[in-house]
Amino acid sequence: MIGYENKNINPKGKKTGDCVVRALSLAMGRDYVDVYRELFDISLLTGYIINDKRVEEKFLAKHGFVKHKQPKKPSGKKYLIGEIDKLCRDKVIVISCAHHLTVVLDGTLIDSWDCRGKCISNYFTLG
Repeated sequence: MIGYENKNINPKGKKTGDCVVRALSLAMGRDYVDVYRELFDISLLTGYIINDKRVEEKFLAKHGFVKHKQPKKPSGKKYLIGEIDKLCRDKVIVISCAHHLTVVLDGTLIDSWDCRGKCISNYFTLG
């Protein structure tokens, strides 16, 4: 099971629905506001809100991330976020789960809450 670090990089320290901006900022090692602006620009071009999956996927693809389909165990059960280390050992993994986007950096989930028990929907790795 991967580790967990409680971290909220929202510049105002707010607990709000900004998981896409937080996860992508951490994954890219970029400033929260810069990522927010870039997502907003993609949002204006596509017509979708900034936390829409189509916007986040366009952002990730632009920056060299590859999308992986929902992984399943040989038994057919879904993998949990905490088990991502059984699938890949990439340094940066962006993970989508129900109504949330999060990031694993060097084997540690970095987020404002511990979502390791949630099922992985899709995940993204660099390259």
